[in-house]
Amino acid sequence: LNYDYAPHINNIVRFGFDKNDSPLFSIIIPTYNRCGLLLKTFNAVARQKNISSGEFELLVIDNHSEDRTEKEVERFAKFRKILPVTYIKLKENYEGDFARNIGVLHSRGRLLVFTDDDCVPPSDWLFEFKREMEADPEIAGVGGDKTPKSTKKNLDIYHRFLMWGHFLLPHERTKSPFLHHNHCGNFNANVCYRKDVFEKIGGFNVYFSHISSREFKTRLHKSGVLLLYEPRMVEHFAFFTFKTHVLKLLPQGWDRYLLHKLHPDVWPNPSFSYFLKRTGRDIHKVFSGGKQPPLFNKSLLDMIDFSFISIVTN
Repeated sequence: LNYDYAPHINNIVRFGFDKNDSPLFSIIIPTYNRCGLLLKTFNAVARQKNISSGEFELLVIDNHSEDRTEKEVERFAKFRKILPVTYIKLKENYEGDFARNIGVLHSRGRLLVFTDDDCVPPSDWLFEFKREMEADPEIAGVGGDKTPKSTKKNLDIYHRFLMWGHFLLPHERTKSPFLHHNHCGNFNANVCYRKDVFEKIGGFNVYFSHISSREFKTRLHKSGVLLLYEPRMVEHFAFFTFKTHVLKLLPQGWDRYLLHKLHPDVWPNPSFSYFLKRTGRDIHKVFSGGKQPPLFNKSLLDMIDFSFISIVTN
């Protein structure tokens, strides 16, 4: 957060609030060329129950979109006049966590809420964050998970594989101090942090392209603070092609290596032997695990496809 982000900002536009207002929540959404999905996120945020519009602000950090994002944000903000909206356009695409840090630096709330431009939170999302934070001052953050909205229609095989593996893990409410036993903070699509703790830890590491949430969570863990995992889901509009899947995995592999270099006591070296071990474990799960429709029907075709994707993913 001490980095000078100002030279990377093209313009800042604020709608619907006095600069001296102090909302409880700052909802921070990075975006890039997804104005259609972003509007679904906006509408879900605007329809929050048991939370007044004066209790939260919306910050949209645009990674230099080339679609109608800027105009759609302005149109939404003028329609929802009582909801404070800050629109920040960057000079190029700096990735999500670079944008999130900028959002934090321009936020006014005591609680920072992060989600993505392809996610739809439930109507009690903010109320539950507020309730959990007020009930337990010991916790520094509350986080849930995401589930693919596309399962209601046609879900691509790459998300079927990823979500199937993910939901094989136990998703139970937990305040475990052990890093790998607590899912809170694994994703920046559904998490709320106390702003003072976020600033003290230093924000997201912008050298990570995709999984800086894991690195930030590791620093939180090492500082001794507690997180609460509440298995409450946001819906995620999920669709990959094989090319998109691979292009997302390559920088994630590099991020995994960076995690190991920064925190070798926590994250194993992603070596070739590690690859073989993980791949063997995942393929064993494919053949020994149970059905989980509509994610995994355990047909012969599914088992072959999932085994292949296990190798590619690892």
